[in-house]
Amino acid sequence: MSYLILGSGGLGCALAHELAERGEAWLLAGRQLPKGLDPACYFPLQEVDPLSFEALFTLYDGDSLPTVVINTIGLLHDLAHMPERRVEEVTPEWLEESLQANAWPHLALGACLSRLMTPESRLWLCSLSDLAGSLAAADRSPARRYSYRMSKAALNMGARILAGEWAERFPGAGVITVHPGLMDTPMQQPFRQEIGAARLQDPALVASRLLDLLGTLTPAHSGRFVDLQGDPLPW
Repeated sequence: MSYLILGSGGLGCALAHELAERGEAWLLAGRQLPKGLDPACYFPLQEVDPLSFEALFTLYDGDSLPTVVINTIGLLHDLAHMPERRVEEVTPEWLEESLQANAWPHLALGACLSRLMTPESRLWLCSLSDLAGSLAAADRSPARRYSYRMSKAALNMGARILAGEWAERFPGAGVITVHPGLMDTPMQQPFRQEIGAARLQDPALVASRLLDLLGTLTPAHSGRFVDLQGDPLPW
């Protein structure tokens, strides 16, 4: 199998290290090359925009597509914005930025792959989502996080629609979203005290479990939203 990983944050780096340990073929596209890994397996993806994605996919043609594409790109906060706790804090600019980071990359990958795939193509597109984006789970969480949760809900819907389209156009390909749970990464650094260190998983452990899960997928899994054990989660 061959893998394309989008995003060089905590989980993206852990996936690259785990794949290197397993002797698999991989390419990491992100803002930084993880230490100790082969630079030949790295593509600098500094921006999340159409031109950057198009440049990345010039590396592929119909005969050399990866068999698994894992999108780990996501945004919860930045230097200027923290997750909203009240509706008065929601701004159109931050909502748009959250959608650009959390929902759009999945569709951009779907479009780039669709231009290169054939009806015989066999590959999986996996995006990391969050149970916080589940409409069914919304009432059970005290965390508001409007822009983040709305953008993850949009990601889940986009993945489900794309899975239906690919079932008609590329029946050998599949789409899935996975909720990996809380991880000990810079994304969660501002919230470590309120979350509790014991609840934060090691990204290396999550990477191993995610790769094991992806190795078990069948066409029946396409269009699902699951946890790391492969159990379905509510939309």
